[in-house]
Amino acid sequence: MKTNIDNIRDIPTDIITRDVCIIGGGAAGTYAAIRLRQMNKNVVVVEKKPCLGGHTMTYFGSESGGRAVDYGVRYFQDLPTVRNFFAHFEVPLEQVPFDRDPELFDFRAGKGICPVSRLDADVATARYRAQLSRYPYLSAGFQLPEPVPEDLLLPFGQFIMKHDLWAFINTIGGFINPLGDWPRQPTLYVMKYANPNVLEGMRTGFVRPVDGNNSTIYIAAQRELGEDVLLKTRVVAIDRDRTDGWSFVIVQKAEDQKVCLIRARWIIVTIPPTLENMGCFDMGSDESRLFSQFQNTHLYTAVVRMKGLPPKACYMNRGADDQFKRPKLPGILVLASNDAVDLNTIQFGSPMPLSEEELKCAIAEDILSLQQHLGIDFTAPEFLAIGDHSPYQLTVSADAINKGFYRELNDLQGNRKTLYTGAAFESHNTPQIWEFTEALLKKFVFPSFERNLAT
Repeated sequence: MKTNIDNIRDIPTDIITRDVCIIGGGAAGTYAAIRLRQMNKNVVVVEKKPCLGGHTMTYFGSESGGRAVDYGVRYFQDLPTVRNFFAHFEVPLEQVPFDRDPELFDFRAGKGICPVSRLDADVATARYRAQLSRYPYLSAGFQLPEPVPEDLLLPFGQFIMKHDLWAFINTIGGFINPLGDWPRQPTLYVMKYANPNVLEGMRTGFVRPVDGNNSTIYIAAQRELGEDVLLKTRVVAIDRDRTDGWSFVIVQKAEDQKVCLIRARWIIVTIPPTLENMGCFDMGSDESRLFSQFQNTHLYTAVVRMKGLPPKACYMNRGADDQFKRPKLPGILVLASNDAVDLNTIQFGSPMPLSEEELKCAIAEDILSLQQHLGIDFTAPEFLAIGDHSPYQLTVSADAINKGFYRELNDLQGNRKTLYTGAAFESHNTPQIWEFTEALLKKFVFPSFERNLAT
């Protein structure tokens, strides 16, 4: 798997020298770049997409009437890290109650799902919170004790039965459906996703920018970083074993195919560490062995124009005949109306990757089925934007976790002047990714630069 840059015939003459090279410009990469700049470190961010933001996606168009339509990250937990990061860009936040009461409906079977009583749901949620409190070390990363507690390794479906959490699943089930086949996943992953801060947000509210545009901070970050962001750029090869203390990263821009050499003291990897994504890396045996164990699901989002959907409508797809009320996948997870007239957002889950055409056809079929069962006359969907969030929810088996997978994964941090952050090392919650990244920088990067300055 190892690639030696010295064996590449045409070494670029354009050289960029930085303290840190950040690969990936999503939530983790953008946060790391800004924080390093605040500490007077020079950075470069390599991002294959045309903008920063990762899972944060916002649609603007004449159809939206000038309003931002977020079809990726929708809300943020009200935490100091979140407020501080937005304050850096002078973006005001507002408190947003989590007040949308979705209609639970089986899109395929055409059956409504009766919700449990509020009292039963609250009692079950309290039981789940009590279980969460037993594992305070889950608040940041995967710092697991050995042996790993048995309950964290249980398939979450068994955990539900063991602790009588059926009413809680009626409430939280639609929220965790993006995780894929969550009843069979180790409880550890559900607890990382549905963590105490998320539950508190669902109870008391979340925050978002006053203008409703969650991409605002990434637009501001891109402006602040300026030429230190290489957009529409891919990594071609990496060499982290040089004797001169530098790591070399060769990148290529999509627009003009120009090739550049980045020379950096540190590399921060924020992309999902799948073998496909890491193919250009000079991976060592431990990295390739660990990354090859990851499995994932696929998550897509879309903005569609559809007339006739009731205002404030929110339909959550649940499986009427499934023990855990999981919908049949591939399928729509949530269809919701938006403040912008006739615009709706869709969340779609699939166990396998789908082409854009396959995705559109599957969404149209689900919407037609829903329309027929509801007896509501609304127009066929016109697709305005599509987001691919795959690979989503990287997981390994309970057996691998029990044998020390995350201990070994954590041991990669700092080796060969490389750090890893992002959802695979925390969860798919932006605030927790920011907090994990902050802790990582404070542990590895900031002290190393301070030592260099001292000498």
